[in-house]
Amino acid sequence: MPSVHFLCAHCDARLARERGEAAHPCERCGTPNDVAAPAAVERCAACGHDELYFQKDFNRATGITLVVIGAVLAPFTYFISLLLVTILDWTIWRLVKNVIVCYRCQAVHRGYDVPPNVKPFDLATHDRHVYGAAPPGAEEGH
Repeated sequence: MPSVHFLCAHCDARLARERGEAAHPCERCGTPNDVAAPAAVERCAACGHDELYFQKDFNRATGITLVVIGAVLAPFTYFISLLLVTILDWTIWRLVKNVIVCYRCQAVHRGYDVPPNVKPFDLATHDRHVYGAAPPGAEEGH
């Protein structure tokens, strides 16, 4: 079921709205918001921003833990553990769906098809939103 996951602007509580669910105040602090999961993602449902990117919906800490376990076991398994972790990583990459993320507020839109105008993460675009400008020499959009 399509949904949008975002942080409350007042208390930073993690909130979620499924498609069809009406907007309602924050469950923790009661701050009103008008966030509702849209039928399709054209703009961020949480802040209205139009710069979005997509990524795999997989926990980074879990991925790093798998690689570390494979690396630690490598000398004892004649490095077969690295091959197994690589195969597991590829399998997970194939099975896990993409999510759409807002550069401005980091709201995550799950269960939606990625529109053609939404591209993979771009560090220069991210830096422009976080720091106000891309680092010197960075080429935006490449």
